[in-house]
Amino acid sequence: MSNKEKILNITSAGLCLALAFVLSRLKLFEMPMGGSVTPASVLPIVVFCMAFGPVWGFVAAIVFACLQLIGGYLVTPFQVLLDYILGYACLGLTGFAALKKEQRVLISNPLKRFTRAGLLKAVIFTLIAYIARWFCSVLSGVIFYAEYAPEGMNPWVYSMAYNGSFLAVDCAITIFVMFVLFKALQGTTKNS
Repeated sequence: MSNKEKILNITSAGLCLALAFVLSRLKLFEMPMGGSVTPASVLPIVVFCMAFGPVWGFVAAIVFACLQLIGGYLVTPFQVLLDYILGYACLGLTGFAALKKEQRVLISNPLKRFTRAGLLKAVIFTLIAYIARWFCSVLSGVIFYAEYAPEGMNPWVYSMAYNGSFLAVDCAITIFVMFVLFKALQGTTKNS
């Protein structure tokens, strides 16, 4: 990897992480026992992953996961691992939607890398990442929060519904904003 590519990776990661962190603090809705809906806070991480691939994508996603621990709801190390580290690391899966490395490095603009990877792939891998995150949250809910399930309700059903309620909305907002961003970028990067 050239020094130019390393510098581009690191500076882009810093910018995307900063933007994602700020957006994650702007909560549109917060659930009573943890979880929130944000204005597409994970989108900068998704764009980064698609611009730089899965290796750098997982690194950025794990750093973002660690940033989410600031002000997070921490019960036990295993709960932190499921809800935060593994849950947010799942965003790195969107890196598999990136162009092949040989194609990526020929494009110096990370936003062009994102648009050239394709909107359909972006949506599919974002859905996969959210489903994987939901699975981590459901496991955490069953293991650590089962006592909050209403009486007579299966903890698995409760955890699936509780975590699905806010993650589905957050995912829908992210994909909507991704669509708008993709179309705006596609128009500006077509001629350049």
